[in-house]
Amino acid sequence: MLTAEGCRIRRGRLWDRLPDPPDWIVLADPQHLVYFANYWQSPFVFRSANAAALLILGRDGTSVLACDNMLQVFAAEARVDEVAAGEWYRGATTAPQRETLLVQTALERLRGCPGNSFGIETSAVPTGVVEGLQAARGGASSKLTFTAVDAAIHELKRSKDPDEMTLIRRSMAAGDAAHEAALRGVRPGMTELEVYLLVADAAQRAAGEQAQVYGDFVSGPRCETKGGPPSDRVIEAGDLVLLDFSVVVRGYRGDFANTFVCGRRPSDEQRRLYEACLEALSAGERAIGVGFPARDLDRAVRDSFATRHLAENFTSHSGHGLGLGHPDPPYLVPESSDTLVGGDVIAIEPGQYIRGQAGMRFERNYLVTAEGYESLSHLRLEIDQEG
Repeated sequence: MLTAEGCRIRRGRLWDRLPDPPDWIVLADPQHLVYFANYWQSPFVFRSANAAALLILGRDGTSVLACDNMLQVFAAEARVDEVAAGEWYRGATTAPQRETLLVQTALERLRGCPGNSFGIETSAVPTGVVEGLQAARGGASSKLTFTAVDAAIHELKRSKDPDEMTLIRRSMAAGDAAHEAALRGVRPGMTELEVYLLVADAAQRAAGEQAQVYGDFVSGPRCETKGGPPSDRVIEAGDLVLLDFSVVVRGYRGDFANTFVCGRRPSDEQRRLYEACLEALSAGERAIGVGFPARDLDRAVRDSFATRHLAENFTSHSGHGLGLGHPDPPYLVPESSDTLVGGDVIAIEPGQYIRGQAGMRFERNYLVTAEGYESLSHLRLEIDQEG
């Protein structure tokens, strides 16, 4: 989990980034409640269904989590000074509308707080919070001011802190184990759904906890369209199997891919395309560094394919950033305006997609450092399942 010190430092960076800091900040995006307060709701229990929380931050360093009584088991791990939990449901009386209660709980905690300026995550905070603050302080004639903080947070999340990297590394270690299990265990006659179940089981065993596993689980002709969820398609000997998935550990994730031929040796053409993808991956790696333009990394990948007369078969992005979201900045695309910064976690994912012939993708993850990069994913990129 994220540390109290890490959350405190990130909150401090948010205040420092705002040119005219407000008296209070109210946040609601679940990613940002993780990022600033280590508040994470397990998606696997009924307590989290249709549930939300709000994080209230004061310029004096105050931190308050507003939620309801059913979420206190998660709130107990939050790195905040105070938890304000309204009573929503106790198994004895009819429960009120859950978001309405959350707004009321937050407004009760904000009532009487000194100051008239508020930073609001406008894309996520319920309008009832803004309207309630205005009503409590004189309506439309009040001198309250509201400032959007969304853009400031968006940029802050680029550079990962050590406690964030701990969770990202756990996610990637679980992904590595799951990819290895797939190389060893996928056989002709299995369905794509059975492959997903094999992967999800291996990932969660490696993570040591229940975790979300999502991504592309396709085979045969479905690989040519780049991906999709697992289906009931039965894998035949000689089919390509494309696996590109993430394991989410307390909100953080990696995202890497491998493609292999199931039950047979790859053909000469499949191996040629595979080798082209690995060379393109290496070309992308050579373009990783602090201050390097993201579009240059994308160009390096595409130029590598072009030297082999395969550029027209690469119809996707070259990669993207990772962390609490997917995809996150930086965006490794031809018209990217992003520049790599220290602490970025990125994925590079060259592929070849040829209708009626083949579809494959190979992907690794990297931490951008002052020295260049650190490889974070360690899966075997192997098209030959028996190799």
